[in-house]
Amino acid sequence: MKQPDLDLPLAEWIVLAVMAERPSHGFAIATLTAEGAEIGEFWYISRPMVYRSITRLVERGLITAVGAEEGNRGPQRMIYAATRSAKTTVSRWLSEPVTGLFDVRADLTCKLLLLRRRDTSPARLVERQRVVIDEIEESLRAKEHVGDYLPRAIYAWRLEHVRAARRFLDAVDVDSTRPAVKTG
Repeated sequence: MKQPDLDLPLAEWIVLAVMAERPSHGFAIATLTAEGAEIGEFWYISRPMVYRSITRLVERGLITAVGAEEGNRGPQRMIYAATRSAKTTVSRWLSEPVTGLFDVRADLTCKLLLLRRRDTSPARLVERQRVVIDEIEESLRAKEHVGDYLPRAIYAWRLEHVRAARRFLDAVDVDSTRPAVKTG
């Protein structure tokens, strides 16, 4: 699998992906990633981490300041936008399956949340992720009877994670085929 061009921490990917949707300021993104908020309910990013991510993304030339907005109480809020190449990179990152079994919980879940925000079907990502999960399972099955009780127990535990990941993908697949229900 071809990996994205950038090696960013998940928090920076999320901040960049939100800015790739439309220009924004740090406070708005921190609101989305706060505990219990749209993204923060599943992957919490503290306000200082959001601002640190913005600084790093500016330093890497992935986002640029495009204006300022008056704050309700306090200083102006700097508005940033993702560069054209950063938008392309985010789209590519969102389409790539995760390669590690334990990345399903954080990275894949966040990709699915961000795809939903874009109103983009996750079907292709889910299909590609199934292939990776199958490869992981095949690798684990080759080792599950090796060694004494501890390695066997560890491989059995990892195979349970494979089954859980597959059930998760099944649930996403089923839900992604249902029409969205708009309220209000």
